Amino acid sequence: MDVSAKTDTTATAEDKQPFIDLDDLKLEGVYPPKAATLEENYWKLDGTFSTFPDNPQDISWGLWSSSMAAADGSFDDPIVLTLTFQSLHESLGLTFEFNPYDNSFCNGLNIQWYQGATLLYDVDFVPNSWRFSCVQKVENYNKIIITFRGMNKPYRFLKVQNIMHGVIKEFGSTELRTAKVLEEIDMTGLTLSVNTLDFSLFSQNDAFNIFNPSGIYTLLQRKQQLIVTGTKNEEKNHTGTFFVDEMEGQSNKILSISAVDSIGIMDGTTFMGALYQNALAADVIEGIMEDAGFGYTLDIALRDKEVTGHIPICSHREALQMVVFSIGGFVSTSRGGTVNIKKIPDITSVPTSQIGMNRKHIGTTVKLRNLVTGIGVVEHNFTRKTTTEEICKVNLEIGSNTVTFSEPAANITVSMGTITQYGVNYCIVESTVVGECTVSGKKYEDSQKTIQKRLSNIPAGEKELIEKVDCNLTNASNSSEIAQRLLDIYQYRIEQSLSFVLGSECVGDLADIETEYGVYRGAVVEKLDIDLVGGYIAKAVVVGV
Repeated sequence: MDVSAKTDTTATAEDKQPFIDLDDLKLEGVYPPKAATLEENYWKLDGTFSTFPDNPQDISWGLWSSSMAAADGSFDDPIVLTLTFQSLHESLGLTFEFNPYDNSFCNGLNIQWYQGATLLYDVDFVPNSWRFSCVQKVENYNKIIITFRGMNKPYRFLKVQNIMHGVIKEFGSTELRTAKVLEEIDMTGLTLSVNTLDFSLFSQNDAFNIFNPSGIYTLLQRKQQLIVTGTKNEEKNHTGTFFVDEMEGQSNKILSISAVDSIGIMDGTTFMGALYQNALAADVIEGIMEDAGFGYTLDIALRDKEVTGHIPICSHREALQMVVFSIGGFVSTSRGGTVNIKKIPDITSVPTSQIGMNRKHIGTTVKLRNLVTGIGVVEHNFTRKTTTEEICKVNLEIGSNTVTFSEPAANITVSMGTITQYGVNYCIVESTVVGECTVSGKKYEDSQKTIQKRLSNIPAGEKELIEKVDCNLTNASNSSEIAQRLLDIYQYRIEQSLSFVLGSECVGDLADIETEYGVYRGAVVEKLDIDLVGGYIAKAVVVGV
């Protein structure tokens, strides 16, 4: 699979819904929610569909047509999608992901591959599933025109959530020896957890021999996407989307693979930072996620929160953590692949699932977490100085030079070369000669103070424990809310470690846990360690009051 083609994509189509951003097709991890529409026989009243969101612009959809298929499934005017690329690419074909929720898909399409104005291939395909690989090896293409002629079901919109430049290699139960998924969240928002997939494959032949030129090593590479599908009660479910991190051949017949979710990939990428003043959270998150190259959904309760403060040069994971923490959210990629940014759950809300004795295994342990009696939050106030001063001196090379600052600054000037791009944390200087350059500007001053929220009553025998929190996006307008939120969360002290047969539970869900027959306690699911080949047994950590 050509992993570089997706980020190099520029997509155009005339027939699309007004909330659609075709840049979604260059992102990884685009899995739209199971949202109800009035398409014929689509919205099943089985409780699995959510109402269509009021903020569809804050969700990555891919392509969703405005035209609807006719009674015979055809489009009156075929829908045309054009993909253009800056560089030349090659792949064994294209894999489309249409709509998984009712297996609706385009059942007749044409693909034309071009190099410049030269037509390389013109091929018709007849997909037969919501995920379908159009196999055609093509080298050195930089434009693709895809014509969608109809749908397998009448009165459906065309929905294309993902296009992969490659074909799917499927590993089934005969090859899988072990497979485990670890899902975690931190309700405080102080860390952004990485979900992981670890599995091993067995082959009777030489497929996992690293010296075999036709072995599986030639198909897998770092950051290669892995789609995990599980079957329970004869129903297939999307268990997660991960990306290859490490591979190890235990022998010529066994291969072990470790993979991470999109947050893990974002941990190894660089965000150049910014300084915000009353910016909408929706806009800030969109900037981070599009720069990182991943799809996302944003809870409507968080989109209009304001973000003020400074994000230094850091990973996209760190940048997203800072923003989500400041607005009272948490992040989960569980059972999908999309980065879902949600409001922190209120433990007094109605639970979404129930874990009774009939699902639990023997061996539940319970412990009481330390009592946090207070929260200290550092407030930041960034103000720009009025005087220009030297920021740094650097030795420029001929060509493009990226200069980074140790503290934010504005009104940047350089003593030599030309500034072609800049931000509060950096500037890019184009130089025609080698030499020392002085970078000057107006620095920002960060004045700080700490506010506290404390329990009004400390139980007898307990010691005072104040947790200090420091984030560049905490300020006078949100520090009190953040301190109270954290103090409330730290009162969730009853931690249960248990094993049970997994149902629909995801981390971040509220669950009623049967602690003794007929007695239930509400808790938030913080961790799930799921054995995919061992009967979907999940080792869980839940916390409540």
